[in-house]
Amino acid sequence: MTDSSIKNPNYKERPELNYTHGRQYETNLRVWRKTGHPLYPPTKLIYEYIRNSCIDIVKNHPQYPKFNWKPKICDVGCGSGCGTYLLSQEADFAWGIDMDEESIRFAKGFYERHKNNIYYSPQLTFEVIDIRKEPREIMAFDIVACIEVIEHIADYEKTLTFLKRLCKKDKKGNYLEPPNATFVYISSPNRNFPRIGDDITKNRKHVREWTPAELYDVLTKHFKYVTLLNPKGEQVDLDMKDQAMLLKCETPL
Repeated sequence: MTDSSIKNPNYKERPELNYTHGRQYETNLRVWRKTGHPLYPPTKLIYEYIRNSCIDIVKNHPQYPKFNWKPKICDVGCGSGCGTYLLSQEADFAWGIDMDEESIRFAKGFYERHKNNIYYSPQLTFEVIDIRKEPREIMAFDIVACIEVIEHIADYEKTLTFLKRLCKKDKKGNYLEPPNATFVYISSPNRNFPRIGDDITKNRKHVREWTPAELYDVLTKHFKYVTLLNPKGEQVDLDMKDQAMLLKCETPL
């Protein structure tokens, strides 16, 4: 049965795959051979935009430039860690999590690094976590990225619930309002893009693919503020035709 968020009555979803041993790094290597970078071009643009937006966050701090700091970032569904590594370049701490055990092993081997007592270096670490089943209490982050993940998961509501668990709260337990709120970035393929199937996903790894209007409607039920962006981080309209869409969400409901 197709999820009610999809407005096309003829749309057919695909079954969710098991990503416990998804070997995402093999896909990254194939993309690297083809394009010269391990991430697909739209995905690379998205990660670079989020990384560069960290500088604006620092400058918007009320005590800048007297007080400089770097944000703490969580990359949910990080795969082999290529995007997490990009984010870590402007982060005080970057945490990549994924249920794919082999890809996390790859990420740890190539990208993981820790702070030391000799000179400052950002901390970048990875962990195998199934976000649909994780029971532990987790710290709050300044930025949460969930890039090209939500279309792979049948019960995306559990994904959104987990993302909200990572958002900052005040002493009374209320989610913070902008400009102090956690930025949650969620990206997904755009079904308005001409080469994406309108009745079923051409990518057999995807459960479903939304139009910008459909995904915007889903996210506004979970977040007070939602902004639609293209992969470069430019604000766009709901009829956008870019291959991928990025939604910036703040203050969970």
